Amino acid sequence: MQTVSVAETGFDIGWDFARFGRGLDRASSERSVLPGYRAGRENFRVPQHVPDRFVSKWLQLRLNAFRRHRILDQEVTPAYLKRIDCTMCPITLIAMTHAALTESDWSVDRINNDGAYAPGNLMVMCVKANRAKGAKGFTEVVELASGIPEGAVLGLSEREWARLACVMVGAANMTGPRPFLPLLTRLPEDSRAPLFFVFQQMLLLSAHLARERNRVMKVLCRLHPSSERSAVLRCAVERLAVNLRDAAYPYDALSDEGVQRPMRGRFTTVPPDSVPGLLQLCSQYGAGRCESAPPAAWALQTGGRF
Repeated sequence: MQTVSVAETGFDIGWDFARFGRGLDRASSERSVLPGYRAGRENFRVPQHVPDRFVSKWLQLRLNAFRRHRILDQEVTPAYLKRIDCTMCPITLIAMTHAALTESDWSVDRINNDGAYAPGNLMVMCVKANRAKGAKGFTEVVELASGIPEGAVLGLSEREWARLACVMVGAANMTGPRPFLPLLTRLPEDSRAPLFFVFQQMLLLSAHLARERNRVMKVLCRLHPSSERSAVLRCAVERLAVNLRDAAYPYDALSDEGVQRPMRGRFTTVPPDSVPGLLQLCSQYGAGRCESAPPAAWALQTGGRF
């Protein structure tokens, strides 16, 4: 279990609340936070900075994590929260608001509830999606995405649960192979994703232009020995391009089983020595680092607790 100085960390949180002129509920705050807050109020008679929404969220995350004995990694800063910010919720697809006190307000949550508040395990979503997700794990979310009646009662539609499953699968602490799901929403910035999702995103982003589709297919053909599978995949990508013309949300075009089946068949038969070339191609369409296991900073062994 990661060692954290409770007194020192609490003092720093209280100090920063005072430094930014943020109020602190003394009755409900951790006892170790109050000395830093009192010292900060004495030192900063006038707040040193006006916090923007990223600083305010950072302060809130630190305090909430500390109250629950959860680790908040030092790399999670206001600048990091700004980096992963987005305007549309990837789960409900609604435009997010800020400080409107509605379900459309933005929120920051851990993707894997058993991990720390650390880079790669945080995403921005609306309050409605965050409340529905709650403490659920990936397996439970997949079950809700299957269309059982409880899904709607718990706040999200079948497709919304399926989108949530998409963003959670890469962060799930799974021992076996991950399921080959259709990619139904944008991958959150800096989050983990299976290579099959990155593969789908590459084909989706390249499908808009015939010139780009042809360029990608030429590279993919060199990475696979079967000309038959290459021809089938080419037809699937052309079908994907047609689907995109009518899709209200681009990722909906990937839900077509006529597109998914050839993609799965091609992906699952890629020779191992061609995987580096596939990763290099995917990196041109936003794929980041490739890690075989969750980062140590997530502290999954201790449930993200200090």
